[in-house]
Amino acid sequence: MPDLVVDVDALDTFGTQLESIRTRMNAARDWTHQYDGQMGAKEVEDALHDFSNGWRDGRKEIDGSLQALSQMLTNSAENFRQADQNLAQPFQQGA
Repeated sequence: MPDLVVDVDALDTFGTQLESIRTRMNAARDWTHQYDGQMGAKEVEDALHDFSNGWRDGRKEIDGSLQALSQMLTNSAENFRQADQNLAQPFQQGA
């Protein structure tokens, strides 16, 4: 019977990365104003602001999904680590 192998650190890392993406995505509207006056053409600046302001509805859904997935990955990693400790405990006590 093959062993179950899970890269728990990768689960944790991916969860952290998703949370970082979520945080940056939510800050997008704020950072677009940093480029005001630097775009050259006013139309480009307006298009950037329209984009950052116009996707609020979709962003809320994406935000919720990213948050849920990030939490699932982090919780999964924690549960795998706990299961590994629980399975190792009888062997450590017998040694």
